[in-house]
Amino acid sequence: MGEYRLYFVMTATARPGKSAEAAQWYREKGQAFMESYPGVKSLQVFAGQFGIGRKHGIEFWFEIENYAVMDAWDAAIADDPAKYGAPWAEYGELFESGPSRVMGDWPESQVGD
Repeated sequence: MGEYRLYFVMTATARPGKSAEAAQWYREKGQAFMESYPGVKSLQVFAGQFGIGRKHGIEFWFEIENYAVMDAWDAAIADDPAKYGAPWAEYGELFESGPSRVMGDWPESQVGD
């Protein structure tokens, strides 16, 4: 089997009146915090354009090593709630979370090669 890329995509919107503060939090704390999770290979953030993202127009795309990473995240939170709890509480004050999904590509889905 060839190389594949797998993403956990989390959507959000800044809470009313908190856009500037949310952006600052992400730049100063949030990005490093989110990238510190076990199995995160990269993190990209996108804003929906032209209403495509609907209400939750911010998308956090975590490139992850494999599906087991999500179990590792649960274990990390349970093992060290002090490390993970406070930043998520700050996130919750600034952002309203929306739906999440898993996205990916697999070599078997590619036509021709």
